[in-house]
Amino acid sequence: MCIKIMTHENVVFNENDTMSSTPSHPLVWQQHLSEGRREDDPVVMLNIAMLAISHLTANHPFFVRMALKTLLVSTKSEPIVQTTAKEFMFGYPSALATLGNTFLPNWISFEKVGLIDRMYDFSTDFETFYTGKSNPAESGLYATYRGETTLPQWEDEHCSNIEHASDGTKFKSFLLPNETVKFFRKSMCRPIHLYRVGEKKTFGRLSGYSYVFEDNAFDNGVTNTANKCFCRKGYCQPVGLIDVTDCYYGFPISLSFPHFMGGDVGLKKNITGMNPDPAMHSSEFIIQPESGLPLSLSVKVQINMHFQNLNNYQAVSKFSHLTVPMLWFEIMMPKLPDFLDSRFNFYLNLLPWVNPLSFWSALLLGVGFLGCAITKATLQMSNYARKTTSISERKFARVNIIQNLSGVAPNQAPGACEMKLINDRLEDKHTMKPCDEIDSKFQDLRRLSKLALEIEPALSDSEETTENEKSSKTPNSKSNVLSV
Repeated sequence: MCIKIMTHENVVFNENDTMSSTPSHPLVWQQHLSEGRREDDPVVMLNIAMLAISHLTANHPFFVRMALKTLLVSTKSEPIVQTTAKEFMFGYPSALATLGNTFLPNWISFEKVGLIDRMYDFSTDFETFYTGKSNPAESGLYATYRGETTLPQWEDEHCSNIEHASDGTKFKSFLLPNETVKFFRKSMCRPIHLYRVGEKKTFGRLSGYSYVFEDNAFDNGVTNTANKCFCRKGYCQPVGLIDVTDCYYGFPISLSFPHFMGGDVGLKKNITGMNPDPAMHSSEFIIQPESGLPLSLSVKVQINMHFQNLNNYQAVSKFSHLTVPMLWFEIMMPKLPDFLDSRFNFYLNLLPWVNPLSFWSALLLGVGFLGCAITKATLQMSNYARKTTSISERKFARVNIIQNLSGVAPNQAPGACEMKLINDRLEDKHTMKPCDEIDSKFQDLRRLSKLALEIEPALSDSEETTENEKSSKTPNSKSNVLSV
């Protein structure tokens, strides 16, 4: 088993809210995950280079075919070869590949042939993705592939347009239940749509929905007429195959589900060991709809060589009109790494509560502060009113004391001369001009007025003491003052 390390090199951020980079997806062998299998285990497989070149030149002029036959004989090429598992997947030496690289470097840029090695060759690729700055829903989706929004090998927009497709690392955000998802990988050589099925599933601390390949995705126009544009140069491969010839140097490579699951029954003719099982061979993407984050995925693909008429080459004629399964593999992510699960749990499950909680907390705190301010202001106003009332009461007390001591009834208003004498005394005027009518009775009023002013400080002090101080005073204190 191998682990794929996905990186992006030469990253450039563009002014139109996109990011361009060169992808790199190296595979690293993991012996402890391989269940006893080893890279150097021997395998017997087709000679990819020989059969591919034979297929490419099968309908070429006679002199081209004769030159190739001579080359095949001189290099002692055989249609069946034995290699190790690593060589078959990542490349084994081939005299034909070496010659092609020498004389046709623009076509054959490699000296070794390996199925997985060719599928993961991104040396000439550059991709541009939306950053999501202007539209968060499209973050991480394709803007262009190799500078174009369409693939050159397909003519119709349905078959060629890859804009807003996902490479599987991040899907469209804010997905609606009935919305399909566009998926594109270089290895598939075409865009394909996914649709939602089933109920919500939980992986770690996040939940998402299952998305699978659309029905009749590989029918090449037999049922879904829109897929007719996947017929390369007018030739439609049997149902269940994806023609990726133009993405692999013209080699007759076709993709399918494992064991030709869902494919034409003729694909299994003359091939033994085909036992398709949807439970084992189906592909599935679990996507968190708000973020477009894949929580789990399992993509299972079979690599085949699909041949047409090879009767012009005797050595390989037995493979004419045959689809030979080479291997099938699974791209798998059982679940998010723990650190990503924790981070996105905070972003998606906890962070949405921060804004409303902050709003209501601030609102309640503001109401509390407002209530405290109102209460404090009310108490201050009440104290001010009480002090004002106390001052007024003390002023009236002066007059009442004088009235009581002078024998004037409390409810009887003093006369004009009396009031003049009182006011003059309260204002501490030392020079007084009594009325001519004042008799000896009002001479005594001067003495009483002076006495009232002496009593006043005692009244003022009595108003300002606390209840405890009031209660602590003896009853005789007041009577003693009044008895003077």
